[in-house]
Amino acid sequence: MKQGRGREGVRRARRRRPVAARLALVALVLLAPLGCRREQGSAPRDAASPASAASPSVAPRPPSPRLTDPRWRLAAGDDPLERARLAEAEGASGLLAALDDGGDIALTALRALPYADDADLALGPLAERARAVSGPSLPPLLEALLGIAGRPPRPREPLDPDGARGAAAALVDLAGRRDLPSDQRALAISAARALAERGLVDPLRIPADLDPEGSVAGAAGGPAAPRP
Repeated sequence: MKQGRGREGVRRARRRRPVAARLALVALVLLAPLGCRREQGSAPRDAASPASAASPSVAPRPPSPRLTDPRWRLAAGDDPLERARLAEAEGASGLLAALDDGGDIALTALRALPYADDADLALGPLAERARAVSGPSLPPLLEALLGIAGRPPRPREPLDPDGARGAAAALVDLAGRRDLPSDQRALAISAARALAERGLVDPLRIPADLDPEGSVAGAAGGPAAPRP
């Protein structure tokens, strides 16, 4: 009797095994996609971390050494003699390079340029800059152009005739821009007329709408340019 019951228990256990195996297989099939989704969802985070760590950082531009140079600090004042000394030391090319520093260094360079012996080399580059800017950045450029254009003629061959002619054409264009304030146009007109006296531009091309009635400034002369 006991032996029969034992055989019946073995048969029941054998019948239960396929059912348990099926249940385990169903659970594996249902849970497998969830595991894949977790792995797929976590992959971008793992892949993004090395990329973010490797992203280049932009280093700040170091301060210009001209800020602590005694010559530049002295020339930043109101003494024209110090500007002349700086212009003699740097020349037109050195002063033009300093314009990229911006701020007070650029203003000091512009004020010193008319004192440079080879200042005519700066006419073309300054005029191109003047064409490209507006607002508060434009008047210092126009003043530097006027200071260079209004210098007494030098008994020598022109240093950069093409650049000077290009500057004259740019100044005529700026002088005719009605969107500019009248004081800025007046600076451009005066500089253009100073270059017209050198034969670099036809004076009749220079606008004369800002001249007082009855003035003959538009013919060739105009307001006197400051002398360095």
